[in-house]
Amino acid sequence: MGLMSIYKEYGLAEIAVTIVQSILVIVNLAGNSLVCFIVLRNQCMRTSINCLLMNLAIADITIATFLLPRYVLVHTFTHPDGVAGKVLCRLLTGGNVAWIGGGTSVFTLVAVATERYFAALHPFGKKGNFGARRVKMTIACSWIFGIVITFPMFLARNFDEELDWCVYTWSEEWMGKAYSMVWFLFTGFFPVTFMIALYSQVVYTLWFTRSKPRGRHHCVQQGVLKVRKRVTLMVITVSIVFGVTWLADTFNFVLYYYKPSFNQLTYAATSILILFNSAINPILYALINQRFKEKMKGILSGKCRAEPDGMFSVKKHEKVEIAVISFHQSQLTDERS
Repeated sequence: MGLMSIYKEYGLAEIAVTIVQSILVIVNLAGNSLVCFIVLRNQCMRTSINCLLMNLAIADITIATFLLPRYVLVHTFTHPDGVAGKVLCRLLTGGNVAWIGGGTSVFTLVAVATERYFAALHPFGKKGNFGARRVKMTIACSWIFGIVITFPMFLARNFDEELDWCVYTWSEEWMGKAYSMVWFLFTGFFPVTFMIALYSQVVYTLWFTRSKPRGRHHCVQQGVLKVRKRVTLMVITVSIVFGVTWLADTFNFVLYYYKPSFNQLTYAATSILILFNSAINPILYALINQRFKEKMKGILSGKCRAEPDGMFSVKKHEKVEIAVISFHQSQLTDERS
């Protein structure tokens, strides 16, 4: 059930959908490339949370890059059949690699939620400290998860000459149904539920729990809390957009197997939602995060300047009381980015 078969009787609808998808791909590639450039060019931006957001940007770039042939470029050439068509479907025009980026995005957002949870509820605990080593391991695991969860797609994706489209052809009907449920649960329902549970506690702690003043350092603590709220608001907004758009697509994937006669127009709608989700994140960063906003303005105005000061964020847990204020100050600098 491809886009071409869906709209073969509605030329204007096909053109409109393709234009929207093309615009979203361009915005995605430009915006997320800008995010990566900002983090890589400025050492002061290489905090643990920003490195995770850069990994999310790379995953979003992967989604746009490999959905482009499936939804846009497919209209510009005649897809080969036979062995060549099968290989092309599995590696390029079928969109399988794009879903590796999707799985990576899911894992990364769960990691971001976990980082925010420990930063808010256990700021001095070593267990949840996202230092350089843990961030690197998290990024590596996110891509491993993306590859593992999408591996069955590479085995089942084939070219259908009648539909002129890349489709899933499972050897048994139950396999398609089972895999769609696995995809829905492990890239949709479970991650979103987990993020809701973590962020609900984070929001309650940051916004509804009053911290007791601690002497002359109360102003510093309030400053840290204010910045922590802003960073948390940004990632929660990103997660909400992700949850709405991604759940719609994963649920649609399940319907494809359990109710094949469902309205096929939802196929195009969910593909647009996925591209929208991966394109909107840089805009959200610029709207909510002052540091990203300043850096983006600087680049777009031609006044980009690298800032060598700062290091990769590693939370310092000092045992002596005098070091607590240094920790708060480092947290304030870290989370402003």
